[in-house]
Amino acid sequence: LENNPQPGEQRRLLREAEELFAQMDFLLNSLLKLSRLDAGVVEFQRERIDVDRLLERTIHPLSIALELHDIGLTVKGSSGIEITGDGGWLSEALRNILKNCMESVGDGGYIEICCTDTLLYTEIEIHDSGAGFQGEALYRIFDRFYRGEKESAVGYGIGLSLAKTIILRQNGTINAKNHPEGGALFTIRFPKE
Repeated sequence: LENNPQPGEQRRLLREAEELFAQMDFLLNSLLKLSRLDAGVVEFQRERIDVDRLLERTIHPLSIALELHDIGLTVKGSSGIEITGDGGWLSEALRNILKNCMESVGDGGYIEICCTDTLLYTEIEIHDSGAGFQGEALYRIFDRFYRGEKESAVGYGIGLSLAKTIILRQNGTINAKNHPEGGALFTIRFPKE
């Protein structure tokens, strides 16, 4: 940067460096979180969480990226539903799933979150308009460091693994499959207590 006198080129290089630092920061933080979970040093809070507020907390940090990439996001059925768990960690898990969906749908896509409350469990479904899962990706999507079969796959293969670990450690379940109408469908359930 110091050797390049072109102001436009300096700005481009600085922007590129900032993006790389942000990616490195995300990677390091995710690896530290995984290490803490693996070591068993994380103590999850057990509190009642309003699902509406949980989703607001999850989506807010992604709102600029959603807008920049013209990705539509709708939330249905979350009003008046509560689950038990650690809101901070659950927000982290849901955010990682949403980031994966955002990468999958690309510019102009959409993501839909549907919440259902039954006598046995509370369910959060996240459906995106992307290509869905191809080949072995459907069976390995939650494997640590798995990045899909495409050479152009972005990410590090950590986010969904981290999300699954967080959800399972809070007595939840998570599954992924292809939606009948296309795209990926993540289904998260928390049992009633």
